[in-house]
Amino acid sequence: MQTFSDIMCASDYKSILVTGCDMYTGFSIARVLIKSRHFKHVCVGYCHENALVHYLKKEGADPVHLQVEHAEHIVHAYKKADVVVVVPPVSEHAWGEKSVAYVLAAKEAKVKGLVLCSKINVKDMANMPMLEPLAKMEEAYDQVKGHMKAASLVRCSLHIDVLWLFRHQIASERKICLPVRHDAKCAPMAEMDGAHALCNMLIDPKHKPGVYELTGPETLSFDGIAHQASSAIGAEIDYEQISHEDADRYLKHRKEITGNEIHFICSIFKAVSEGKLAKQTDDLKCLLGEDPHTVKAYLHKNADDFKPRD
Repeated sequence: MQTFSDIMCASDYKSILVTGCDMYTGFSIARVLIKSRHFKHVCVGYCHENALVHYLKKEGADPVHLQVEHAEHIVHAYKKADVVVVVPPVSEHAWGEKSVAYVLAAKEAKVKGLVLCSKINVKDMANMPMLEPLAKMEEAYDQVKGHMKAASLVRCSLHIDVLWLFRHQIASERKICLPVRHDAKCAPMAEMDGAHALCNMLIDPKHKPGVYELTGPETLSFDGIAHQASSAIGAEIDYEQISHEDADRYLKHRKEITGNEIHFICSIFKAVSEGKLAKQTDDLKCLLGEDPHTVKAYLHKNADDFKPRD
């Protein structure tokens, strides 16, 4: 199997398409790819045009409206790309049993390279309705990967950036309130580290296609995360477990992400509570070529968003 770098070196067009760019994960990946300047064309797929898509367009990306109801449109868009990065589009209209179309279209479009972004141990979460489509997408990936010149499955742990959605609560109440057991452990990673790691996998010939499981450098309980937050922010931060209903209500009140994204995140929290994202690996460090952000480093870097307001 070739590397993704081989594919791009052999192409005159040097085009890459990233799906799910109307959400933060797809947006983060697309932004890093644009700034890398290794690609002549960065196409950003979206279900709903929003501020994230507008920002990427201003940065030089080519927006592409993708609708899961029209698989032929997805195939047509993919045919213009050398490599497709499938970031699962967790929107009301695109998420569900039809989501596998985003993976299967790569074979029909004869895409040279395919990357699927998923979650660690997602096959153990297939009993959760909001995560079942991810497991189905991995099954579809297994079906089509042999038809690609390069294919990678990139599974990620919990993104510590999820705390940003609760920043106002942390700042006002001096508490991290999540629907996760206080002693549940995971190895959280920074979303931008994941984006840079994926970019390096695509452009550096020393990184071979395959399965990568990206996690942060340390395994922490949520009591431990609160302790790290206290040290990084310079104020005492406690941890409190809340119900999924309370987390859902808070996120809906903030109106920063869609209802489906909220349900997806709460499902990830449930998986964390059940110990399904406790794994820690060095894959992220390997792809980055340096130590990834710790929870403390991430919070220190973004301390102004979390500092209590007296």
